[in-house]
Amino acid sequence: MLTIAPGPNYRAFRMPQLQMLPLQIAQHSISRREIVLPLEAAIAAIDYCADNQIQILGWEGWIQSSDGRVGHGNAPQGTTSLAHLSIRDAAHFCRRTIREAALEWTEANPGTTDRLHFCITVEMA
Repeated sequence: MLTIAPGPNYRAFRMPQLQMLPLQIAQHSISRREIVLPLEAAIAAIDYCADNQIQILGWEGWIQSSDGRVGHGNAPQGTTSLAHLSIRDAAHFCRRTIREAALEWTEANPGTTDRLHFCITVEMA
């Protein structure tokens, strides 16, 4: 029996939510189960969701340490459910609050080797 190891972009296809995003965005996710992206990729994912009528339900911060460990640590808490907002309003709210949270976190953690990421939850069709 032939076994083929998955390629570097395999994780982008393991979770249905990641399949909703184009590969050039999804491949930046640091989680195999969730959409967890650095700031610029998170904003690109939000833009993609808004442009493609995908409802964003919320976000939360994740930290990736220099040794690769991932967790919530001192990451921004994020949002409660945004299901009550329109697709456009949820996207606008997430863009604004993610940028604000990234700035606050960066200012509060000067010199850190940790990297801030954003876990974005979307409604599955």
